[in-house]
Amino acid sequence: MSSICRIALAILALASGFAFAQVYPSRPVRLIIDFPAGGASDALARLVGQKLTEEWGQPVVYDNRPGANGVIAYGIAAKAPPDGYTFVLLSTPFPLNAVLQRKLAYDTVQDFAPISFIANYSNLLVVNPSVPARSVQEFVSYAKSKGGALTYASSGNGSVQHLAMELFRRQAGFEAVHVPYAGSAPAVIDLLGGHVEAGVTILTTVLPYMRSGRIRVLGVLSANRVIQLPDVPTLVELGIPVVATGWGGLGAPTGVPRQIVERLNKEVGRIINLPDVKEKIVALGGEPRHGTPAEFGRFIRDEVERWGPIVRQSGANVQ
Repeated sequence: MSSICRIALAILALASGFAFAQVYPSRPVRLIIDFPAGGASDALARLVGQKLTEEWGQPVVYDNRPGANGVIAYGIAAKAPPDGYTFVLLSTPFPLNAVLQRKLAYDTVQDFAPISFIANYSNLLVVNPSVPARSVQEFVSYAKSKGGALTYASSGNGSVQHLAMELFRRQAGFEAVHVPYAGSAPAVIDLLGGHVEAGVTILTTVLPYMRSGRIRVLGVLSANRVIQLPDVPTLVELGIPVVATGWGGLGAPTGVPRQIVERLNKEVGRIINLPDVKEKIVALGGEPRHGTPAEFGRFIRDEVERWGPIVRQSGANVQ
């Protein structure tokens, strides 16, 4: 092929890409959410989706597909046409599942196009007020006194909350009964009802109940204290090196047009820095986060590597 032909083809490709970007989207866009309504994933998806709807003039249709630690939603998204009309909210369990589950119907790295981070969330050690513990140290003593009968909730078997509590209890030397739920929201509901005594969950889901005294926060599972809870210590401060930060981001099936990935990445960056969106994310207990698609993809691969040894040590698995 002559150089003139190659140049002509390149110009045509650029022109077609520009034309595609100009008319996109021309119909409603589906956003698959990996956890139930009321949780962090749902809140992030709707914050971003509302602004995209306003910008595009086309509705973003929310499709909550909870269950199996997010695997149901991720599997549906991986099989969707890569035409830029289906996206998925990826969150903390996404890389964990690559280590926890042997027979995923998708490849965590190969079958998804990372688009952008949206936010980080701090996980907290929380208890029902009926538990007579007002500090992490008192909680450990109480758990030991229960002789393995203490119950704790998480957002799912093999979730980061489950793994974090398993690490915590092993390091602190107590036994407990794990009660998994299909997301943070239903876990907190049963914690409120006293059906479980404790849990690890994200700040987002417990803020209103914490303020009303219906849930007690004992510790933060981040490297640093959170702005909303300046008096609550981290487990690291107390000599328990457990760091388990939640996060959320946007992804798509592999093969989605590059110009769509780049456009969405810029849109998300713009949206999360809007004063009203930023305020809502912080009010929910999160911290806006942005980066390039390449940075998001590298983060996901690093998370798979980081959690692998921890999963094996904990013995957690999802079949």
